[in-house]
This record gives sequence, C-alpha cells and structure tokens, in this order.
Amino acid sequence: MIWGKVIGAVAGYLFLRIPGAVIGAFIGHWFDRGMAQDFTRKGGFGQFLFGADKAVADATFLYTLFAVMGHLAKAKGRVTDQDIAQASALMDRLRLTGEARSEAQDAFREGKQPGFPLEKEVTAFREAFYGNRDVLQLFMEQLMALALNDGVLDKAEHEVLVTVGKNLGFTRFQIDQWLTMQKAAFRFHQRHQQSQGRQQQRSSEDDLKDAYQVLGVTSTQSDAEIKKAYRKLMARHHPDKLASKGLPDEVMKEAQERARDIQAAYDTIKSQRSMR
Repeated sequence: MIWGKVIGAVAGYLFLRIPGAVIGAFIGHWFDRGMAQDFTRKGGFGQFLFGADKAVADATFLYTLFAVMGHLAKAKGRVTDQDIAQASALMDRLRLTGEARSEAQDAFREGKQPGFPLEKEVTAFREAFYGNRDVLQLFMEQLMALALNDGVLDKAEHEVLVTVGKNLGFTRFQIDQWLTMQKAAFRFHQRHQQSQGRQQQRSSEDDLKDAYQVLGVTSTQSDAEIKKAYRKLMARHHPDKLASKGLPDEVMKEAQERARDIQAAYDTIKSQRSMR
C-alpha cells in the first residue's frame, strides 16, 4: 500500500515544502502499515492470497463472504452437513488450502454465532469497496448462488439476503429481481449439465423461459432490448473490469461461471428468435 505515503508527502510539501514532504511520507508510511495490518481481524487472508497491493481487498471480500455464508446457513435454525459441504466446495473452487482454509472456516464459524453483527460487517464491507455497485452486486450474486445451491430458498435465508442487500444500498425490488434471475440461472445450469453430450434440436419451453429470466428480460421485449441487457450483464462480469475493482482472482473465476450461463441463455434466445 502506498497511498498513505503519497498523500502524506503531498500534504507535507504544501505546508513545509521539502522537509514537510519527508515528514509526511514518513507518517504516511506508518499509516500504510497500520492499514495493511488491519485486515488481520478479518481472519488474516491477506497473508497468503495475491500480493500486498490486493491483500486488504482480498481479505475483506473473502472474510465477509464466508462469515455471511455461515450466518445464512444458521438462519434456517441448524447448519446442515450440506451447508458445510457447500462451504468446503467453495473453498476448493477458491483454492484455499492450509492456513487460508483454516481462516475461511473460522470466518464461517464466526458468522454462525448468535451475536454476529451482520449489518455492521456488511456496512464495513461496502465502505471498504467505496460503495462500488459492480463489486457489491457481484457479492450479492455470490451469496444468492450459495443460498440457491440446493434449489430451495428458505424464508429465513431470504430475509438475510434482503438485510445484506439493503445494507449494501440495494432495494428489496432489486434483490428480488436478482433472486429471480439467479433461480432461473440455477435451473438453466442444471438442465444444461444434465443434457451435455445430447443433441437437442430445439430448446424446451422451460429452457427458453429460464433463459429470458437469466437475462432479466421478457419474451415481449425487442431484440435490441434483449441484446442491450445481455451486453450489460456480460460487461459486468468481464474479467478485466472485475480485476480493476480489486477483487480476488479466484472470486473473478466464480463470476466467469455466471458469465458462461449468461452466454448460454443468450444463445438459446438468439436461436429461438433467429437473431443475428
């Protein structure tokens, strides 16, 4: 981290010229060190992720993701073996091993505790990413995908998602709209996995209906509107754009899974409409 040194040097120079810049840079250096160490309260993920420049962002994103995931699992009343297996599977996909995996497990357990300050932690997460809506929406998508991984959304899980979403600055309408899209994406993905290796001349009616919902559009909208919605979703999940937001590399790979479903849904609609 260098911003403390840069800001300190500039501020010092404005007041005392060269001597002030030196003093300011020195003070900024200690500020940067303090910021770099602050993420240790998030489980210390930054020690073994993707470099010092991204350590704080990586740690914040992963700690909050696993802690809220634990809270989400506990919201139903009892954390099941399936919930634990789901958390372990996500750790596998994120390639968290050794100490990193232990810290993820600690975050998950912390989220399960009765006194877990959900709203406080989610608000801190929003502030850590400066309210960037792309990052916050991606975070919501990750949580929704996890909640829907068993194909069922419990009422208590829904309320947790609404609470998280509102503290990230989204409306209940937006949250429910994304849930509809995520549910459709889950069904669409499952159906396509089951049909791999089998040729289908035409998409089923259910497949097509889900494809529209994956894109957040309806069958009554024009080709141009559907294409616009598709491009907007794909742009949000583009790896270069996500990299610029400071997200962990492995989290971006998870987002690219979503992008593949978006592409498949769009191809289904294009084929049915004979779009170019």
